Amino acid sequence: MSGPARAMAVAMAGAVTAAALVGCAPGQADMPSVAPGGECPVTRTVTRPTALGGDMLGEGPARPVMGPVLEYTAAGPGTLFEDSGWGGAKVLWFAAPHLRDPVVIKGRRLDGDSPVAFDGTQGEPLRNEIVIPPDPAAGDWRDRPGYVRLRAPGCYAFQIDTPDESTVLVFEAVGPVQG
Repeated sequence: MSGPARAMAVAMAGAVTAAALVGCAPGQADMPSVAPGGECPVTRTVTRPTALGGDMLGEGPARPVMGPVLEYTAAGPGTLFEDSGWGGAKVLWFAAPHLRDPVVIKGRRLDGDSPVAFDGTQGEPLRNEIVIPPDPAAGDWRDRPGYVRLRAPGCYAFQIDTPDESTVLVFEAVGPVQG
């Protein structure tokens, strides 16, 4: 793909992702579709709305501290993921101080059918979603540490739901295929 055509494809992918943020009822966000082997329309926006955390992916009411590429670790000996069949990466999430309701975060692979899970270390169960609980007294962004768990590299999206909106953040995961 030529430079201008590639730039247009990336811009269109950003538009598709942005369209998923507007006018969608929570839980109904439209995820971009990606053909196997196709280019992943990663979210390019990186923000730092608070000094409490590092660079965060995307905009919206809740964001992960990460860039558009997530490098995850294999389920090898001596790791938190040993013998689980799932690779993983620690991800710190932040929720905006104005949110007075829970934030629900789910994940989905866009270019295949590998599952996405959360947490599942140190005796915690694997979860299909995580929740950042409300904190009416929050004066700044509040955090929720956790783990994103994957079985294969590829193009993925987080869907972040509040009672008022759904936000989609697309990222590329790189790491080993898990058995």
